[in-house]
Amino acid sequence: MSNRSYASAPFVAVSDAAHECRRGWAAIADELQQAIAKGRSEKRILVVECYPGVDELQILREMESRLSPALAIHAAEALLPPPKIDALVAPFLGGDDPMSGRAASLSLVNFFSAEPLWRFRRIIDEWKTGLILIVGCGASLIAWGHILVYADLTRREAQLRFLRNEAANLGVQNHAAPASQQYQRAFFVDWRVADRWKRPLINRWDLVLDTNQPPEPKLAHGEDLRCGLREATKRPFRLVPSSDPVLSGGQALKKIGDLDRAGTNFGRCFDCVPEENSLVLGFGETSFELPALDVLFHQPEALLGYNVHVTFGVEFPIRFDHNEWKKRNLANGFELVSAGDGWREEKTGLHDGHFIETRRHWFRTQVHHHTHGSVNVLNLAAGEEVVVESPAGAFAPFIVHHAETFIVPAAVGEYTIRSHGPATGHECATIKACVRT
Repeated sequence: MSNRSYASAPFVAVSDAAHECRRGWAAIADELQQAIAKGRSEKRILVVECYPGVDELQILREMESRLSPALAIHAAEALLPPPKIDALVAPFLGGDDPMSGRAASLSLVNFFSAEPLWRFRRIIDEWKTGLILIVGCGASLIAWGHILVYADLTRREAQLRFLRNEAANLGVQNHAAPASQQYQRAFFVDWRVADRWKRPLINRWDLVLDTNQPPEPKLAHGEDLRCGLREATKRPFRLVPSSDPVLSGGQALKKIGDLDRAGTNFGRCFDCVPEENSLVLGFGETSFELPALDVLFHQPEALLGYNVHVTFGVEFPIRFDHNEWKKRNLANGFELVSAGDGWREEKTGLHDGHFIETRRHWFRTQVHHHTHGSVNVLNLAAGEEVVVESPAGAFAPFIVHHAETFIVPAAVGEYTIRSHGPATGHECATIKACVRT
């Protein structure tokens, strides 16, 4: 089956965004100056909280030169010394065996030294007039601020920066360390800590920076980003697949093969893994890329469903590696469970005790589906094109091509799938995974 129609850059359109998305440092600085000017106090505090892997020094340089703050603080100056941070995170890394690593239970504040934190807070408290700029991971620890900007970065881009020796782990300067070691540390520590800090901040975001393309950063209003995250849970959507050759083959895999064997999934070509992939929101002609996990953090119940959220918390329970699922679900035995005019439904060979339910549908006509309160993940395993529709017209028709994986949030409820375009009249097959509730 040809994959020429495969959409490698899917996005969710944010049709009712109230503000224009700004591109490039000049336009970003202009937007920030407008936000600063709206304040009534003589002292204004601009806090730029950064996700690990963001080029904090570039942001600090650009904003210092364009905004001329009276005081500029790099949050990294308040971090513990690197040897102390190494000792802090060591228990979670598993030594030479990545399989024995575990998710860190640390908070971001554990990475900071109390004395410089209080010193910066005292300086800010005593400062009388002008703009105070605070940039870095943990910037919001130093001051609450009048304006909160969140500089976001996808894990996919963070991994590429490890491979290019452009990024280090949180609080240390290990740019030249093997990418596999950096990823292991980020996977078990940095991202866990940063995500725990990020989740409650999402509702406070005034502005958000997309820093995935350093030459051309983008700035969106927090209210528009939140609108886009809500919009994603009202309709089927796709993530940007991690099919970059740097991640899926060649020299990169030689550097990080040990982690692949350990089952951490770095370097594998995943079509739908929210922990690794990104979501693109469309603001007119501007694409804004952010971690797919942001949807889960902001709209967990609408995305997962109540029971799944209670069981798994803010973790996405279904990992969809296209090649693995194709091998597992198109070769195993199947049990016919129901059939109708032009369609049949089969139960796949996964064990009944497994928490994931998988079904395969073959069809020439329309098939009715319902989320039943659980997020659905589907892949078009056979057929060139189908369309996903809402019987109630709750979302616009959603086109899916062969081999594409898509997510149907729990909040969608009822939806239908039928062959479409070049596949009209031909038999198609979808594989659907959901959580047993």
